Amino acid sequence: MPLDLYYSIISPPCRVVLLFAKWLKLELNLIELDVLKREHCKPEFLKLNPQHYIPTLVDGDVVVWESSAVLIYLAEKYGTDETLYPKDIALRAKVNQRLFYDIGTLMRSVTTYYHPILMGGEGKLEDFKKVQDAVGVLDSFLHGSRWTAGEHITVADFAIAVTVAALDGVLNFDFTVYPNVHRWYEQCKRELVGYTEITKEATQKTQAFLERFRAMRAGEQQQLCNQQQQHSKVQQQQKDDQHKQHYTELQTPPKPRARECPKAVAPAIPTPLDEAKSDESSRMSTGD
Repeated sequence: MPLDLYYSIISPPCRVVLLFAKWLKLELNLIELDVLKREHCKPEFLKLNPQHYIPTLVDGDVVVWESSAVLIYLAEKYGTDETLYPKDIALRAKVNQRLFYDIGTLMRSVTTYYHPILMGGEGKLEDFKKVQDAVGVLDSFLHGSRWTAGEHITVADFAIAVTVAALDGVLNFDFTVYPNVHRWYEQCKRELVGYTEITKEATQKTQAFLERFRAMRAGEQQQLCNQQQQHSKVQQQQKDDQHKQHYTELQTPPKPRARECPKAVAPAIPTPLDEAKSDESSRMSTGD
């Protein structure tokens, strides 16, 4: 029964698994995912791998991702040569160290330097020096050693070989100043089954991927620019409307207030009592 492998050949970790599967002569059911279409984020794939990483290997009920974990799984279950992932704890620790060096140092330095270039810019000199330092460490590993962890090929060689191939293909790195790495790299090209074919196919598809990616990126940037311009126009229109309203309020004369008039006093209406008082007054004034 073939193993399902969700992958994209432009991804170096995916190529690691492809290369090792060829070495073990395993039959793979290849399921290619287009990351630009975000096929790795579809619900059906997330059920398998909630981190949506590729490569993802499905072997019956077993699902494994992270390329180093996949290598170890395949070596332990399907490998007939125990030197690929040694049972001896000291040798295994050495192989593990080489795997972690690839992930945490070599691959990271390459990715950090290359990412700005991928975006259409330039890599930083200090980041390139980290790449050189990482390759120098690999050169020390290979001093007096045929393979990266000793005299026998291990899973670490497959992982590091693909990273070095990416470094060679993407950056045209000069390995001749690192004699041990140069010797080992040429050895990998000769002895790793399918290495040249997989690397060549990856190089071709990577160029097409980069063209699509940069075109998509340019389209997104243009769309963002248009949105920003539209937003600026709306803001300016709102400011103009506010200014116009304020100007109109200043130019409009206030309505005159109604003049205050004294309250009219109603004439007093004489009452019978008042009339009586008036007659009495008259009599008193004329009585003398």
